[in-house]
Amino acid sequence: MAAFSWSLGFPAGESLMGSWDLLTLVVLRLVPGTLALLVFWRLVEGCINVDVISWIKGIIVGGVGFGLGTTLLLYGQEQSNPVTPAVAAAMMPVAGALLEVFIDKKQISRTFILGLLCAVIGGLIAAGVGLNDYNLNIGFFWCLSAVCLYAWATRETNRRLSQFSSLGQTVITLIGAATFVSIILGFAAFIFPEQRQYGSFDSETLIVMFAFSVLSVSISQPCWIAGARGLGIAIASFHLNAVPFYVMGVMVFMGDDMFDPFKLLGVALITLGVFLAQKPPAR
Repeated sequence: MAAFSWSLGFPAGESLMGSWDLLTLVVLRLVPGTLALLVFWRLVEGCINVDVISWIKGIIVGGVGFGLGTTLLLYGQEQSNPVTPAVAAAMMPVAGALLEVFIDKKQISRTFILGLLCAVIGGLIAAGVGLNDYNLNIGFFWCLSAVCLYAWATRETNRRLSQFSSLGQTVITLIGAATFVSIILGFAAFIFPEQRQYGSFDSETLIVMFAFSVLSVSISQPCWIAGARGLGIAIASFHLNAVPFYVMGVMVFMGDDMFDPFKLLGVALITLGVFLAQKPPAR
């Protein structure tokens, strides 16, 4: 659910990039989605008492992990090409596994390593990345840093805010992320006003923004936090590698793309990796 709902934002974001600069788009994606989740959290769970320490933890984790991570991902894409974020995102299962091994001291089996390889290779295939159309550059390291921050923030959210539901964890950390990117946008608008690009707010644009922010963020982020809590950050990350396939499915449904059966092979490898990684070790 997290991967599929997250993929809904990509076609919408693609249509907005022609008239809005990327940093403004991040703010437009996070702020409305966070406000919608805040209202939903209040309606579902009533009045929740959040102590100051929890707010500080959530704002730091959300601001650094999700806010700075999103900014670095976009900066890395600007410094390279659209293929680079897909390659870096396919490495997220590796980042999650390293966190579990070195920080949580988790023991991994040979079947888990095999599943990890299947997930990474399947993610690259699903993203349509070929060896002949990609060159390693500095943009990749910015994108890889963003992926590592995102994995770290997911782990810290479930560890430091474990007393809240996944919905509450999401709202608290997204407030931190939205605050961070809003401050960055404020500084950028003051220092480099000529680089800011603002589009119109007509009815069609507002509908696209609603899909880009509320429908995508407000559904994907709580599902992602809940899924990572149940599966662990490493195995949960496997599912994100199938996002390019879901994006293709949405675009095919809208009549803007053709079905690529080769990407289906990538999803099959990711699925195989998920089953192998969760297979209990032989006694």
